[in-house]
Amino acid sequence: MPCKLACRFAAMLLLLVVSCSEGPTHPDTGQAARTSIMPGWLSVVLTTPNQNDGLVQLSVSGAPIDSLELTGSGYASLGGGGAKLVVTGAVQSGVVARIWVPDLSAGSRYQGSVEAAAALSTYQLRDVTQGYSVRVIR
Repeated sequence: MPCKLACRFAAMLLLLVVSCSEGPTHPDTGQAARTSIMPGWLSVVLTTPNQNDGLVQLSVSGAPIDSLELTGSGYASLGGGGAKLVVTGAVQSGVVARIWVPDLSAGSRYQGSVEAAAALSTYQLRDVTQGYSVRVIR
């Protein structure tokens, strides 16, 4: 009889340990293995304090980017683990590009920054420390 109780206790303890684990681990690192990596699009959202920007230069980095699609006019390049963008025309706040990433769950790792901005008609440089920002969202 004591053996049956000990066996049941051991089985319950094993069940508890398995149910509390983070899932399967990678055999080389011992780290929890990801079971669902899903690629997809993330949006690059620009905030500008001005209504008459004609050019905004920005960058996005933090995790791998497979490809990039501008939503308006401008130029873009990928390299060095990030993206460089120049958005031209009548630039407004909102989605300026979309990036295709290999893992949507890494979305919080992406960060953007505004490097330069100029007025539409005069090309006067703007102070990008005042009211400009870039967010990457799902």
